Amino acid sequence: MQQPYRNKSKSIIAILYLIWLLSGSLYSQEYPAGKYDFPDQPNGSYFKSYWGISKAVVTSPLKWDKKHWVATGGVVTAGVVLYIYDDEIRDFFQRNQSNGLSSISKFGLEPLGSGVYPAILLGGTYVYGLAAHNSTARQIALGGTQAWMMGAVTAQVIKLLTQRHRPYQDVPGNPRLWKGPFKSLKYTSFPSGHTITAFSLAAFLSSVYKDRPWVAVVSYGLATGVGLSRVYDDQHWASDVFIGAALGYAIGKLVFRTMQPNSKISMAVGPDGGIGLLYKF
Repeated sequence: MQQPYRNKSKSIIAILYLIWLLSGSLYSQEYPAGKYDFPDQPNGSYFKSYWGISKAVVTSPLKWDKKHWVATGGVVTAGVVLYIYDDEIRDFFQRNQSNGLSSISKFGLEPLGSGVYPAILLGGTYVYGLAAHNSTARQIALGGTQAWMMGAVTAQVIKLLTQRHRPYQDVPGNPRLWKGPFKSLKYTSFPSGHTITAFSLAAFLSSVYKDRPWVAVVSYGLATGVGLSRVYDDQHWASDVFIGAALGYAIGKLVFRTMQPNSKISMAVGPDGGIGLLYKF
């Protein structure tokens, strides 16, 4: 009877320790004044910036050139391959369940994607910025919040347009079932919202602290864990998670670039096949 409790406690302690490491990096950082061109409080300018980023996300394909479309095709191809094997990947994860992994997923990784732990991390950073009279710390907290929120909104819009069945919603599960635009609010598998938000925040933080490589390792490691947990928990197909990760990465980078003085950017896919940014100065 004690084993599940111990697994739960260890999972929570491990994840909170990693978040504490990230917090330590945020709070120990020396923030030069005027580093970012971004609001340092949730005012009208801050909320208006959401509209600017939304437009950049929607209109960026109009600015892509041939190499970006080719690279985008590579990313889509990888997603299609996973789509073909969604059933097999699901079966693998469902065959390899354990109390320990279930506890890590439920108490450690799921709250990362749902926003519980990010709220603690970003909220703490903002409070620190207030207490230390540090505007840059507040900008980073608000920028991270924007990256997370933009990921969540993007996921919800695509979910409404695609209406893909989740793995557990059919017996047997069928990854080929899509209802199409606005048919209902019941089928919301594609893409993985938890994964988009986790990767949005990871991409943002790794950009802010690019001089500290371990921040990227921890951030992307946790985000990857979130994505894998969604397949493990039978909430999403592997292709949902892959596309969610790619979109989240692009959104996080997009938000960070908008904080740079005098930057004009749009989301794109690089020639190496990675989703990134197209920007002009």
